[in-house]
Amino acid sequence: MKKILAIGGAVIKTAKEELRQIIEADKIEILIHNGGSIFHDFQQVIDKQMKSHSYSLSDLLKDYSCNRYPSECVWSWVKGGHAPIDSITDLCFKKGIEVLLFSGQACDFWQMFGSPNDWAEFGRTSYFSFKHLVTRFRTPFHYICMGSAVIHPEVFIKAVAEAKSEEFVADVVDFKDMYRPRTRVAKFGTYYKMTHVEFLLKWMEE
Repeated sequence: MKKILAIGGAVIKTAKEELRQIIEADKIEILIHNGGSIFHDFQQVIDKQMKSHSYSLSDLLKDYSCNRYPSECVWSWVKGGHAPIDSITDLCFKKGIEVLLFSGQACDFWQMFGSPNDWAEFGRTSYFSFKHLVTRFRTPFHYICMGSAVIHPEVFIKAVAEAKSEEFVADVVDFKDMYRPRTRVAKFGTYYKMTHVEFLLKWMEE
């Protein structure tokens, strides 16, 4: 069974190439971003000048507009536009893999560049992503939460509750023990305390 993979920004920052291999090997059926993972997915292919995984807080306090262009690309995607070429999201589109997005409003830097209408559109995107996930959860599935401490565990348990899910496995992968993933997701499967790279390489061997 192909897996439903929900990722946070740390996965893009630390294991993007390994994630790309998993997608190219047709091992997932749905990719679920949180606000951090979609932003860093777009940012890394757009901002070639970056010297690290993301701008430091001191840089952002001076001028957060350094994030403007990738932020505008996220908003364009939310409103039906294309993901940047060579992004993980773009690869999923080319492979016919569905991509969903969940985040809280005012939780991500890219949202600072949106208008009231944009935020309303994001709300609609979240609604339809959630309803799609609920529909998928009504039949057997294998879900993996990787690198998201809050958003994905909370969305997961609500979708399971609405779907009345019965036959499924839900695993968590992270490099440190996190309360919500452990108590809301891994109770239905296994908690893998390891780096994202280690898990993805292990997955590739299956």
